[in-house]
Formats: sequence, structure tokens, C-alpha cells
Amino acid sequence: MRLRFAPPPALEQQLADAVYIVPIDMGFDGEAAEGVVVITKENKLETYENDRLVQSLDAKSLEDIRINLAVGCASMTAVSDGTSVMIARFTSRHVERLAELQRVIGIYKNHNVWIEPDENDEKICLKCGKRLIAGTRICPFCAKNSSVFKKVFSLLKPYVKPVLAAMSLLLLSSIVGLISPMINRVWIDDYLVPGASILMAILIVIAIHVCQFGNILISIWSSRISIRVGNKMSNDLRTMTYAKVQRLSESSLNKRTPGDLMYRITSDTAVVQSFVTGTVQTLLLYSVTIVAVLFIMVFTNWRLTLLALSPVPFMVLSIIMYRRTVNLSNARVWRWSSRSTSILYDIVRGIRVVKSFGSEEREVEKYRKVSRKLSEVTEKNEKLWGTLGPLLSFIMGLGEMLVLYFGGREIIGGNMSIGELFQFSAYLGNIYGPLSFLTIFPKSLTAFFTSSAKLFEILDEEEEYASEEAEAMEIKGHIQFEDVYFGYNSYEPVIKGVTFDIKPGEMIGVVGPSGVGKSTLINLIMRYYDVTGGRLLIDGVDIRDISQHTLRENIGVVFQETFLFAGTIYDNIAYAKPGASPEEVFAATRVANAHEFIIKMPDGYNTKLGDSGYTLSGGERQRVAIARAILRNPAILILDEATSALDTETEHLIQEALERLVKGRTTFAIAHRLSTLRHSTKLLCIKDGKVAEMGSHDELMAKEGVYYNLVMAQRETSKIDKDKKED
Repeated sequence: MRLRFAPPPALEQQLADAVYIVPIDMGFDGEAAEGVVVITKENKLETYENDRLVQSLDAKSLEDIRINLAVGCASMTAVSDGTSVMIARFTSRHVERLAELQRVIGIYKNHNVWIEPDENDEKICLKCGKRLIAGTRICPFCAKNSSVFKKVFSLLKPYVKPVLAAMSLLLLSSIVGLISPMINRVWIDDYLVPGASILMAILIVIAIHVCQFGNILISIWSSRISIRVGNKMSNDLRTMTYAKVQRLSESSLNKRTPGDLMYRITSDTAVVQSFVTGTVQTLLLYSVTIVAVLFIMVFTNWRLTLLALSPVPFMVLSIIMYRRTVNLSNARVWRWSSRSTSILYDIVRGIRVVKSFGSEEREVEKYRKVSRKLSEVTEKNEKLWGTLGPLLSFIMGLGEMLVLYFGGREIIGGNMSIGELFQFSAYLGNIYGPLSFLTIFPKSLTAFFTSSAKLFEILDEEEEYASEEAEAMEIKGHIQFEDVYFGYNSYEPVIKGVTFDIKPGEMIGVVGPSGVGKSTLINLIMRYYDVTGGRLLIDGVDIRDISQHTLRENIGVVFQETFLFAGTIYDNIAYAKPGASPEEVFAATRVANAHEFIIKMPDGYNTKLGDSGYTLSGGERQRVAIARAILRNPAILILDEATSALDTETEHLIQEALERLVKGRTTFAIAHRLSTLRHSTKLLCIKDGKVAEMGSHDELMAKEGVYYNLVMAQRETSKIDKDKKED
């Protein structure tokens, strides 16, 4: 959330170097006043009211900082040197921002650093102060509609020609439809009278039906084009969004739930497609129709035209009055729909855990609550339109009543024929139909803007950092860490000044207690995250200057939590190398000691795997994953607790596989079971995010340091376990 705003003009020079500047809108006396709360470079917390300093405190001395809520306003207080002090008063629109300032002051007190707030996590609109839709930085109240349209239609250029073709056919259909009332007028006035030609009357009836049939054919043609274009557009938009998700960094993906991403790719793209190929076409068609019909109606009888349109100002005023309510209502529906999808995804993915704990009823109740809330907000939304729509239609119907009344008087007075009134009434229907559509158009427009905002949150997201000089290269596996720092939070580094040099072909065992940064080292090598300090080099080239494709093509990974896709065992192994020959797949499984158990299965390599491969044992899944990594024949191999789920016999098979596997490639292996690392060229011992020791097993045991203590502790644990089994 943003904490660095521009200082007031009078204080611009004085606060030029301030760390944070947060606006407030009340004085200490509770009266309205423009002011700011400031953290200075001297670590002072200062409060200004109307450009006047009213409070200055040492940020380090503040204790028990609180946000005290009241009706429509709040205050921030703290304890300094044993005394309760007021820091600021403000209205409710600033509560969350001051709460964020409270949080970063706490971080400063614990870590002695002022963090760089994540402005992508903004929850409040900076212009109007209203809360943003969850997960988006676009305010539905302040966003310029033109900019959203511009972004959307810039993506839809390939479909302009077919969409224009469909719209042209719709316009032609509308023109044909406008001819029928004129023919009807002639038929009524000239041929529904005594002595008229029966033959001409029949020919006019035929002409009316020909117009109607032609109108139907043109409409069918237009609909078929629209359906074809709409499906292609929807498919391309889904694919584009999905492709962008694939290119996002790990940190970006971690901010969103899988269910939320699924909802954007499926539902939001469908809403945008429906609006562009359906609503926009209809809107343009109706706009042209209204203009054409109004011209004819004014030419026919301008007085009746004014009477017919007299309710329009009331309709427009009603739409304007309810616009904000409609926006909020649609935003709530979107938010609860997304939450429902996310919960459903998590429950289905974790169904085995749910069943193992007997939590089926609890999960059903959790989903029932969210589903009920979604039903409630949807019901309120539909009730709003169910009430507003008929009322607006009734208002528009008043115009038709006025036309019939005054038109009837014109006929009685001999100033208008029955055919003319019939024509006028028919055209009136062509006016009221489009105007009725306009009454529900704000609902479609709001849904479109909400979904577009969510889509552009993905499409406009910055992708993984790549240097303009990023190059494809042949990777040999020389890895260097030069004073590398990294933290998932800028103020809380996990890796602290790590330096080491790994030659090509070496096997490095990474050991250390849980939570010291072993997996983080691996994440940096795979470039799931970029270092925040120092350099990470591969073959002497900064990892950020190597193309992502080259990097990922030359790294094979076996994760601690093995994931297998739905499909056959063969497909899961061949996933690492599309187009691999069966001989290559079989060779990889033999190296991983997986071939024997696979061919013993009834369907062998064609055995279908269940959800995440749970029809296989833990050791079997690990060996399939290792075979998948081997098939790529990578220059760098990463084993993240690859033997953690294995029994002693299976571990022996894996050890044999690893001895064959590591030859000729740089290997990083993380393991808590230190015996699995006995063939490592070097052991890298991590403690508190730093390299505590590095060397061979014998060298580190001789030092009797961190690694020695880990080995002794593990041997003692193994001895205790053995004694228990013997008892």
C-alpha cells in the first residue's frame, strides 16, 4: 500500500527526503484540517496540520501503537516514554493507510529498516478514497471508461473485419425492417377501403412477408458470423490470458489463489467476449436505428414524436441515480463468485486430506456459507434489476399512451390517417425496444468493466525480469554466488551474503536445519526469484542475462513434493522432452531404477495415473519424477529432498540411480537424511542464511562444527529408533 505521497507545497523542501508521507484530514481537535504524518530520514515521526508541525516523536521509542476506531473517524495513538500520546486524527477513508504505517513502524522497531511498501497491493483508490475491488488496482468509480475500451479493443484488432461484417448485416436487417411499416401504411390507407384492387392488396401482403422473410435470412447470416467470431475471440482471449499467467514470476503467482486465476481465465474472458461481440454490436445497431427512426417520425409528425420521447429524460435520470449502486452490486457478485471458485478448487485439490481428517461435513459447510453469500448478493443484484427494469419500461410506456391518445384525436379531427398512426406506432416500437435495452445496458457495462479490470491485472502485470541482452547459450554448469542477498520480504533477508563457487560436474549436498534457506538457494538458481543483492552467475554470465528458455531447458528438477499430471506414466516422463523416442524414455527410467516396477504393472508404461499420481507409492512417484528430470539430460540437476519419502530399500535404489546420474552434470541435492549425500563432491552447510561450512564429508567431520553436530544428532536419533524397534 502506498505510503509515500507528495508533500504539501509549503513543506516540499523541508520534507524532500522523508521516508513516508501519509495524508490525513483532521486536526487534533477533531475539526477538518489538511495534514500529513511523516517519517523523516532521522527516524522521527512527525505530524503536520495545515503545514504546521504539531507532534514530533522518536519512532524507536513508540510502544503500543494503536488505531482507535470511532463513528466515521479514527485516531492513532502510542505510548512514548511511558506516556500516552496522540499521533493523528483522520476520517475513516484513511484508516487502512495509517494501519499500514503502524505495521511498518513495527517492522522498523524489530529489524531496524524502513521497508519499501508494495504499491501493487493498494486497497484504497487514491483519487476518491473508496475501497477497490479485491485483487484489482482499477477503481470502478474513477477509472476512465475510454481507457478500458481502448485497451480491450487494442486486443481485438484481428476480429474487426468479421465483426464489421456482422454489424453491416444487422444494419441491413434494420433497414429492411423499417420498410415494412411504410408498406403497411399504404396497405391500410389505400387498399383496406371499399373499391380497392384486391390483386394489389394481395401483392402488398406478399411484399410485407418477403421483407419479413428477408429480414430473418439476414439475421441468421449475421448471427452465424457473430457466433463464429465470438467463439474464436473467446478462445484467443482465454489462451492469451493463460499464456500470460505462465510467464508471470513466482512472486506474482503467490499473490493470487489458483481459483482466482481460473475464474479470470474462464469467466472474465467470457464476459468480455460477450460484451464485445454481443452488447456492443446491439448498442451500435440500436443507436443507428434510433437515429433513422427519429428522422422518419419527426418528418411524419414532430408533435407526436416529442410526446413519445417525453419520458426519456426521467429514464436517463433514473439510470444516473442508480449507477453507483449497480457498480457496487456487480463488484460484490464478482468477488463472491471468485471466492466460491477458489474454495471449490482448494477443496477438490485437497480432497484426500479432507477425507483423511473426516472433515467432509466441515468443508461442505464452508462452501455452503460462501455459496449462500453468493446467492444472497446475486439475488439482491437481480432484485435491483427486476425492480428497476419494469419501472423504466412503465415510464417509457407512458409515452406510447400519450401517442395513442393524441394520435386518436388527430384521426378523429381528420388530421391523420389510420395508416399513418399505425406506421407511427410501429416505429415507436423500434424506438422503445432500443431504449429498453439501454435501461439494462449499465448492468452489462459494469460487468464488462469489472471483468476487464481483473483481466488487465494479469495482462498488464510485469513479467519475469529479462535483460535486453538476454542470450541463448550452451550451459556447462559452472555456478557462482557472489555475496548474494535475498528475502521474500525486503526487510527480512533469508539469504545473507552467500558466496561459493561450484565447478561443472560437481555434486553439492546442501544441508542445514529447516528454515535456514536451503530451498531458497535452489529457487534462486532456477530463477523463480531474482537476487536482491550481489550476483548469481552461471558459466560467468549473470543469470538475468540468460534467456529463460535456455535456463529452464538446462535445469532438471525433482521437487520435495512430487507432482504428476493426469495421464499415463509414459506421458508424465516424456513431458520433460516433447518428441522423445520410446528408447530415450526407457533409458531414463532405467537410470532412475523405475523401469522394473513400471513393467510389472498391468498396463506398463500406459498405466493411467489418478489425481496427482496417488495410485503410485511415494517412492514410485519419486522415481518417475527423477526419470522425468533425467530425460531432459540437463547440465544442472536439482534434487530437493528427492529421497525424503522413500524407505531404506527404495532409497538404496535411488542412490544407485544418483551415482549414475550425477556424472558429467552439476548437481545440487538437498536432504535431511545426510547419508543420502555421501557421494557429494562438496557439502554446503547453511545456517541462518549464511554458509557456515563448505567441504567434503571428511573435512567437515574433522572440523567438528555445524555439520559434525548435525551428523551426531542424526546418528543418535537413528540409534534411539533402532533400540525402540529391538524392544
